[in-house]
Amino acid sequence: MKWVAIIYLGLFLSGVAAYAQDASPDSVIAGASADTVKAEFEEIDMEAEKYYNSGITKYQSGALSGALGDFTKAIELSPAFEKAYRNRGAVKSDLKDYKGAIADFDVAIKLRPDSTTAYFSRGQANYALNQLEDALIDYNGALRVNPNDAKSYYYRGGIKFQLKDYAGAKTDFSSCIQYDPNNANAYNDRGSARKMLEDDKGAAADYAKAVQKDPKLALAYNNLGSIKRKMGDNKGAVLEYSLALKIKPDYVLAYNNRGSAKYELDDYNGAIADFTEAIKLDSKYAYAYNNRAAVKCKIADYKGVVSDASMAIKLNPEYGYAYLNRGIAKEMLRDSEGACMDWRKAAELGIGTGKTYSADCE
Repeated sequence: MKWVAIIYLGLFLSGVAAYAQDASPDSVIAGASADTVKAEFEEIDMEAEKYYNSGITKYQSGALSGALGDFTKAIELSPAFEKAYRNRGAVKSDLKDYKGAIADFDVAIKLRPDSTTAYFSRGQANYALNQLEDALIDYNGALRVNPNDAKSYYYRGGIKFQLKDYAGAKTDFSSCIQYDPNNANAYNDRGSARKMLEDDKGAAADYAKAVQKDPKLALAYNNLGSIKRKMGDNKGAVLEYSLALKIKPDYVLAYNNRGSAKYELDDYNGAIADFTEAIKLDSKYAYAYNNRAAVKCKIADYKGVVSDASMAIKLNPEYGYAYLNRGIAKEMLRDSEGACMDWRKAAELGIGTGKTYSADCE
């Protein structure tokens, strides 16, 4: 059996969640001041106006249940009160009653088909329910009403990215930037779209612009580090990851990625330290265990490789590269039978090198 001096570093470099969209949708309160409401389509009952304005005040103070009750009362008194439906929908979104919110936005749109806010807000509720196609339809509706609505371009671009329409995402993020030129997240996300389109220089320029617009956007520093690493600038990558960690000291991904860059620079002690820190912050982060195993192989700590790769496999039984790496370490420890078992498993999981190595097994 041949001896193998190769170890595979399971890289996890690009930030994965490529666009910096909040996990929960924004809530939009139309007319968020306590100004007296003027009816746009019919006379609104004065008592309904009173409840509506009370609902706005309660919402602004964080009293969501009270705001919900006041908007409901306003609707009972004036069933065609479009703003009350729209804002009650926003409160329901904040309360994570997205289906109820969509029902209210439906009525608001029926009462006022030219409401950009109602379309956008319904899009956010559909997005929260992972109803991406419905959300796209709503953002399209918002943009039909107002072709200059930056936020609708931004969120539509985010969905297109998720659906792997990277060219469409890039176009939408560009439109967002056109109407909101200081939107750092849009630059970051356009950079990620460009990266997926293999436009590395364009991606680097956008990530750099993102951190220029918002020097505290840790995600953009991480992404800038990853694109620099892809382009072979590992020293520059370490600098960017370090800036991300200065802003966000518990940034697990940045520790993992900086460790990967240090590995490429032959800074094995620094790489182990970064992977170890990532594990301290997230003990279930399989990538960091496998990556630390890769570094340990470089310093001939084969028992450490087996230990870390085994933990990676325990956390993710489908992690083919961890089986491959553990098999290499076992062979170095003269456990040929164990090495062959791991390589065969790696091959089953689609790792071509595992098939190559296991071909020499008896």
